[in-house]
Amino acid sequence: MPAPSAPTVAIVGAGLSGLALAIFITRLLPDATIKIYEVRPADQPSSAGTINMTPNALRVLDHLGVYKTLATQGYNFENLTMLNHNLDLFASVPMANVPEFGYQSLRIERRNIHAALLKEAQSKSQIEIIYDCKCTSITDSLSSSTVSITFASGTTTTADLLIACDGIHSTVRKFFVSDPAARDAHFMHSLSIGGFISAAQIAPYNPKNLPYPIMMFAPESQTGANFMLWPYSNDGSELTFFTTLPKETEEADWKAAYADKQKLKDILLTTFNAPDSPWNNLVKRTIEQSDPAMYRHWAFYKHTLPEKFYSDSGRVIVIGDAAHAMPPSGGQGGAMAFEDAETLAYTLAHTLRQSDSSEGLGPAAALANLQMWSEHRLQRLRTIQELNARMTNLRKAGSGVIGGVLFTVKMWVIWAMSWLGVLGRTRRTVNNYDAKKEAEGLFGEDITKLE
Repeated sequence: MPAPSAPTVAIVGAGLSGLALAIFITRLLPDATIKIYEVRPADQPSSAGTINMTPNALRVLDHLGVYKTLATQGYNFENLTMLNHNLDLFASVPMANVPEFGYQSLRIERRNIHAALLKEAQSKSQIEIIYDCKCTSITDSLSSSTVSITFASGTTTTADLLIACDGIHSTVRKFFVSDPAARDAHFMHSLSIGGFISAAQIAPYNPKNLPYPIMMFAPESQTGANFMLWPYSNDGSELTFFTTLPKETEEADWKAAYADKQKLKDILLTTFNAPDSPWNNLVKRTIEQSDPAMYRHWAFYKHTLPEKFYSDSGRVIVIGDAAHAMPPSGGQGGAMAFEDAETLAYTLAHTLRQSDSSEGLGPAAALANLQMWSEHRLQRLRTIQELNARMTNLRKAGSGVIGGVLFTVKMWVIWAMSWLGVLGRTRRTVNNYDAKKEAEGLFGEDITKLE
């Protein structure tokens, strides 16, 4: 870096962050040529499951022009109901609302977001998506003006810029993160298991008509410590449920280990439906009536944050889960990827346009812009990872809160945090972030001039 304002940009990964970044680049650098290399086949472009989108993420989707459509495809909500295992209410925690943040929170199928972004990306002539294409190595040196990318097929290509959006087990990340301990994501000895159920199926077991979404906690013994029920359809008629359980050993192949979905359901039946289980019928009947074919699992991984999110040359940049994977318990993995994408797009546009301007911009100044962006994102990620760790610890079993007085204390802590506004401060820290305004603050200019 610097590269011309009409750069060739290679993006590894056509997931949420890769597509969002590509769309933003076409708006801010209309002469750029973008190729996205995706390991999945074209007929399976997205993973399944649901995802929680808070206002900081929805703001980015709004800037991309897809939020209004997506808001009709998912479940919009403002509060999270927290209960104990007997369905006693401990707190109704505000999550987001339009007057305060401009948006409610949204639970939606991940594939719906991906489909909306894919449709938008495919409408841009500057973007080409190449499927069945696995990156195996890169070559990036200070003496070269481009970065070289090698694929499993044996073919190679070059680009002015390479943006890694290739997920938790990123190939690209390994080639420029200097600290070996920070190159790979670390297994956190937790596994989330969940499935799907209709509201009608479990209505008889919610006699108090407690509002969804619901998060429940129980004393820890041989039972689970937590259980969530969360609507994801627009009318609230369809719900996802999930729990987090301890998992001592890491599987070499997670997909193969749980290829038999009945195995996942059996784990929950054993954990929650034993004869001496303290759990309520809402949880037990949810598990009993669920279809094992619809079960999913998520192993918890976390990256050690690198010292920077770009290579020494400035031509390789990493964002999203490839940069800073975190457990899903805080509901911010996707949001951080969207924040990365929008702020990086403005950073690149600001830098490359300066490079082509009459006063010019040298390599040192261009790298200084990347450093400014990277340090800004690292500061934000440290804050979010700390908040995420608190939520992970709250949900996971094996924390030593066995029952009796200790369990009561845990529940009262949740109540006190809500009543004293601690959760409110956390909510504002998460939800108030506006990627466009943050980019504007970084570079001291009216970002709208770049559009």
